[in-house]
Amino acid sequence: MQRKEVWLLMRNYVIKLCVSGILLFLIFVNVDLGEAMAAASSLPARSIFMVILLQLGSNTVAAYRWFLIMRRIGCGENFFYYLQSYYKGTFFNQGLPTSIGGDAVRIHDCARRNPSMSDCFHGVFIDRFIGLAGLLILNIIALTLNNRILPPHIHVFLLTTVCLLLGALAALLLFHRIALFRNNRYLSFIGQLSRRYQQVYADPVSVFLQLGLSIAIHLMAMTAFFILGVGIGLDFSLGVYLVLVPPVVLLTILPISLAGWGIREGAMIGFFLLVGADRSRVLTFSLLYGLLALTCSLPGLAVYLLQKSKV
Repeated sequence: MQRKEVWLLMRNYVIKLCVSGILLFLIFVNVDLGEAMAAASSLPARSIFMVILLQLGSNTVAAYRWFLIMRRIGCGENFFYYLQSYYKGTFFNQGLPTSIGGDAVRIHDCARRNPSMSDCFHGVFIDRFIGLAGLLILNIIALTLNNRILPPHIHVFLLTTVCLLLGALAALLLFHRIALFRNNRYLSFIGQLSRRYQQVYADPVSVFLQLGLSIAIHLMAMTAFFILGVGIGLDFSLGVYLVLVPPVVLLTILPISLAGWGIREGAMIGFFLLVGADRSRVLTFSLLYGLLALTCSLPGLAVYLLQKSKV
């Protein structure tokens, strides 16, 4: 990597670290820190254990989904290889400027064993897309079944937005049939991705299996949010968490902060205030989840250090 590229990477990292720091500072000065600490100290140990177990389960099933995608594309590594790479990517997600930084790690790992870099790129991004589709479907179901949690105008806006996003993901299956995405030198990569997308989901069994896995992955994660929230006094039903948390997860993908820190806390507070939650408890809830998610990514650090020592 050239010196200029390193400088640009470091500059972007520092900028996004500053954005996270400023956002967290603005949030902290508007909450009761004593109340936040009291909420954290009231969290039962069994809740922490359950959250970690569910998060590890969610990560492991997500690695299996990625393994199935890569097998459909034609990459022949075993599940354990993809499991290690997925956890390594999850760890890097926690420290890089966006919540998708670990994807570059997964692409690099895949390329070490497969001659086609494009296959590795397509496999990782198809995995991202089907994961996002599962989150959107889960949120659509929750919004439809719990249509009185949010004010009507916000409910309609969220439902419309997630439906449009899901429609856009489904439309990607057809992009390779459009001449613009086949022939244009700048847009042809979308057509290639669309062709691979269709290859992976050429039959209904693959579609339903991987959508089912994606929904299960996010349901485990939302259940972890629910257990953690109830443990610190946010006594809302699972339906409330299924309505409010997925939009927050979507916002953390935006490349404007360090791994979503600050964005997640601000969005959590904004959404949960709509249902009458205490601001300090919501902040504690979001920070604890971030720390527990980081804890659950530590197997990826162990994999990274072990592999590095063998090079």
